[in-house]
Amino acid sequence: METHSNDNMKVFEKRLQSLERRVGEIESRLHPVVEDQIALYLTIPDSLRKSLFAVSELSKATADEVCIRTGRHRSIENKYLNELVRAGWLKRERVGKKVYYSSRKKKEEESPEVIISIDELDKKLEEILG
Repeated sequence: METHSNDNMKVFEKRLQSLERRVGEIESRLHPVVEDQIALYLTIPDSLRKSLFAVSELSKATADEVCIRTGRHRSIENKYLNELVRAGWLKRERVGKKVYYSSRKKKEEESPEVIISIDELDKKLEEILG
């Protein structure tokens, strides 16, 4: 009886290890490690990148100001800006009734990878935009 339980446990452990390995493979495909910071920037979807460019051009902007730049509806822009905040690309700050977005967070709040990415992005934007 005890041998049967041990055999079942070994089968269970093998299946669990197999599942953990498969989940790890799937997660690595969903969130690949990107060493090149510009390549990291390019992993942002085009729709979000357009909003990020607009905020970078304006330095600090409301969703209304960004939607004028992008030509998109304010509700869509608001959604995209909040996605960029959650991803760590933008900072959100409330001043009175308005919410402002900017391309930098305080450096002590940021991971080194995000700081480097934002710095490289700012340099590239300055080169492109003049």
